[in-house]
Amino acid sequence: MLTGVVLCAVLASCAPTTQRVRVDSQATQQEARKQRQVALQAYMDDQRRLMRVSYPLLTKGSDLCGEDIRYTTGLALANNATLLGEDFKDTAQSSYQLNDEVQAIYVIPGSGADKAGIRAGDTVRYIGDWSLPTGQNAVRQSLDQLQVQTQTGKAVRVDIQRKGRGQSLLITPDRSCSYPVLLGDGDEVNAYADGKQVVIQRGMMRFATSDTELALVISHEIAHNSMSHSRSKMTNYALGTVVDLAAQVLLGIPTQGLFGKLAGNAYSQDFESEADYVGLYIMAQSGGDIDNAPQFWRRMATLSPNAIKSSHLASHPATPERFVALEETVKEIKAKKAAGKPLVPNLKNAPDLITEPSDTPEKSKASP
Repeated sequence: MLTGVVLCAVLASCAPTTQRVRVDSQATQQEARKQRQVALQAYMDDQRRLMRVSYPLLTKGSDLCGEDIRYTTGLALANNATLLGEDFKDTAQSSYQLNDEVQAIYVIPGSGADKAGIRAGDTVRYIGDWSLPTGQNAVRQSLDQLQVQTQTGKAVRVDIQRKGRGQSLLITPDRSCSYPVLLGDGDEVNAYADGKQVVIQRGMMRFATSDTELALVISHEIAHNSMSHSRSKMTNYALGTVVDLAAQVLLGIPTQGLFGKLAGNAYSQDFESEADYVGLYIMAQSGGDIDNAPQFWRRMATLSPNAIKSSHLASHPATPERFVALEETVKEIKAKKAAGKPLVPNLKNAPDLITEPSDTPEKSKASP
């Protein structure tokens, strides 16, 4: 009891001393609604921008993704249960007229869905002969069904309702790299690829102020996947772990996973450089602005000055090296364009696509 009295006395001595203004609960609720509207609008702006910038990279650059190919429509679906969760259900309904039915929330310009005539706000009734459900899991099921019905690249019929009138439209899907580009909710200036997908954090979306910068980041991560860097790192880590086990069993030395970590990080800078190189070719194939792309690394240096200095222990190359390497890649790509050569990266132990003779049909062909 005495201890409690002492604690209360101590806390009272450290309490605020100014008179707080009265806060009206109704005004607070109204402000909460406004902030949810603003937050949802910013989220949707990021989603639209990410889809719009990534789509041509994934589709027009799909030749550089090897066998990792799928078909996609450019149609984004939603209902009032999918945008930022349950707390934003009413906001989604009031701001975007969403209910429990599945609607087109965004149609990527130039995509198969756009060419078919689907527009944002259309309610989707059927995908082929499949009737769309409603409610919590309806969007996920509908996207899965759309993927199933377009997996061979054949056109699919989609029945929609617009302003009370039904329409039947035919979507011809686009060939695409099979890595979905997703919006992360992290504030850090970061992006990553795990071999199956690409995640761009919202902090990176804010930092990459131009679409050229954002395209550079996305294409870099797509290249990580297309070049199987995650798989290579896992293989290297597994080999290093074998050495760890051998050291412990045969020599009795507790390595604490040292060799696994070292092996997993082997070629890390080389992988990053390769992703920069291949990623710029993906940008070039999509018609992106490769001339201004290297400027991203000058801006990144202002955010992380320590990245200007080179280090053998760093997982990424220094920003000056990345800038210069991209500028050289721009020159290489332009030379290939001028020579009428395929826009594919040069491989080790392969003839230079710029200097090789073009009068021999067999030698003029190239593949990723």
